[in-house]
Amino acid sequence: MSFHLPRALQVALAVRALSLALPHTFFQPDEFYQAFEPAHDYVFGHGHLTWEWQDLPLRPGLPQTWWTQTVVGGRLRGWIWPGVFVLVYKFVQVLGLDSSDAIVIAPRVVGFLLAAFTDYYTSLLAAKILGRGYASGALFLSLTSLFNAHLLPRALSTSPETLLTTMALYYYPLPSFSGTVPLSPSSAPTSTSGPGEKPLSQAATEDGNESPTCGMMDKVEGRDTGTYSDNVLLAASLAALSLCIRPTMLVFWAYLHLETTVLCWVNQGPAATATLTAKTLLGGLTVLGLSTALDWAMVGRLIVPTLTFFYQNVVLNIASFYGGTGLLYHVVQSLPLLLLPVWFWWGQGFLAALLPQSVRPQSLNSLDITPALRTLSRTIVVTIAALSFSPHSEWRFLHPLLPQLLLFAVPALQVHYSPTQVGFNSISTSIRQYCRLPVRPFYLILLTPIIPYLYLNGFHGAAQVDVMNGLRNGNFGTVTSVVVLMPCHSTPWSSHLGSIPGWFLTCAPPLGKQSTSKHWTQQDLFYESPVTYIQHVFPRPPLKLSEVSASVTSSDEHLPSHVLLFGELLERRDTLGNLSLSVEQALVGRGYHEAANLWNGFDFAQDEEMRQGGVRVWIHGESQVARIDDICLP
Repeated sequence: MSFHLPRALQVALAVRALSLALPHTFFQPDEFYQAFEPAHDYVFGHGHLTWEWQDLPLRPGLPQTWWTQTVVGGRLRGWIWPGVFVLVYKFVQVLGLDSSDAIVIAPRVVGFLLAAFTDYYTSLLAAKILGRGYASGALFLSLTSLFNAHLLPRALSTSPETLLTTMALYYYPLPSFSGTVPLSPSSAPTSTSGPGEKPLSQAATEDGNESPTCGMMDKVEGRDTGTYSDNVLLAASLAALSLCIRPTMLVFWAYLHLETTVLCWVNQGPAATATLTAKTLLGGLTVLGLSTALDWAMVGRLIVPTLTFFYQNVVLNIASFYGGTGLLYHVVQSLPLLLLPVWFWWGQGFLAALLPQSVRPQSLNSLDITPALRTLSRTIVVTIAALSFSPHSEWRFLHPLLPQLLLFAVPALQVHYSPTQVGFNSISTSIRQYCRLPVRPFYLILLTPIIPYLYLNGFHGAAQVDVMNGLRNGNFGTVTSVVVLMPCHSTPWSSHLGSIPGWFLTCAPPLGKQSTSKHWTQQDLFYESPVTYIQHVFPRPPLKLSEVSASVTSSDEHLPSHVLLFGELLERRDTLGNLSLSVEQALVGRGYHEAANLWNGFDFAQDEEMRQGGVRVWIHGESQVARIDDICLP
């Protein structure tokens, strides 16, 4: 018996394989420090563990109870997602490839597979709740989504959360529909055939005979749903697994299950409702128990990261330390970025699903909106509203909703599609017909993300990763130690650097403190007076200027062989008495010279001014004879 991958999965794997051919660019620190670093530390014994992976300090005066020890003083992250990379690193280690480039390539294969399966399950979800005729269109939107292409292959925790949420929805008992609405030329208001293509209606009337359906690329009826069996136990297990990795979709699942439970009670009675509840609890609690057991085995004591996550971020509001966002952040920033460039069609489909018929514009009544889509529209509104109250938000927090959001655009796109007779068509025309998309929207959606994708995944932030690979491979000479004087977590660490010793500026929040108003991170201290630091404290980590005394003096005996920084820093100046020195002059005075200037993308596209000027590699060596006293000062 032969095994064949589904066609949609084959297409997704082929497209997502492109991510492996491009450089690994830098997007956010969590990709490295919440996945690769803990796994690398566990397998190889060296990796940087951020504050989220350590026992949190208790505030003074708290009683020593189970709650304070397990939740308040627990750990913010669990081992499910990093555990995947533990297996990857173990595999690389067993093969004896841990000293080769396989150490950085193998983890990326996980992201490639995860992205492809997310695309595949997006098409399955579309087939289930809209009809099989919509599956190819949903797959096309998922594959051409710039947000998906840029984030899904990365090791961010939102990536497995997106896949697991989509899979759980596919197996979840969403409201069903009955009947079929076959797609015919008369259902399309306008013809959108491409140049040289004949509308199917025209082809059928020229010779007086009806064109055979087997001659159409899009021969599956829109509402031909096939057979789908719900699996509440599996859906609950997958949803619980996603919540154990990242609990931000708790509101989504709570509302969806509440609405489903009410409908089940009304339509099927208390017995069916009890079965639904029992299976949900069984799946959820089983996964939670296994997750807790895994964390206990990895840490050596009982921790419940999900509870600690909510306590730190909701009760203590520790996330606001990294910046605040307004109530409309997700509406005016996240959704426009996620839905580029299908805003218009998504808006039509979402309003048609959300608004009752009494207030819905007449132009939206022709859209093929199912009960499941209406349920999802309400669930998404409640979820985004709840997440909007968080003081700190990011675009990617809505990523688990993107597969469902894309489904709303499909009916609005396909309603304007008119089938055409198959002939010797181009590849793009054949793909368009298979996806049932009109000509202009098809090419707009296909071409819009190409240039941004190639820039973001080929150049922007690439030097921040490449420089660590270069240090590991000896491209910048012999490395005895390295110091990174950049905004915190601007580069990967041991997962790309290997066992080379060193340190970088940190920016941990005020943990276990009553007052947070005067909290200074190492990053704050360094950028407050970088020249003074380099002269009087370096190579020690930054201190407050008031703590720099005669007992704390800089020494050339233990200077790192390599210093990494952004070019913008070199021009910063401090006034020391009557002298004005730049960071560049201070480094030269300590015996350093610039060895490499790596382009890191356009400066205007950097999210902070501190990250401009490219990535610079400075090396300590005797070839640089100028000292701080020899520099001609202005």
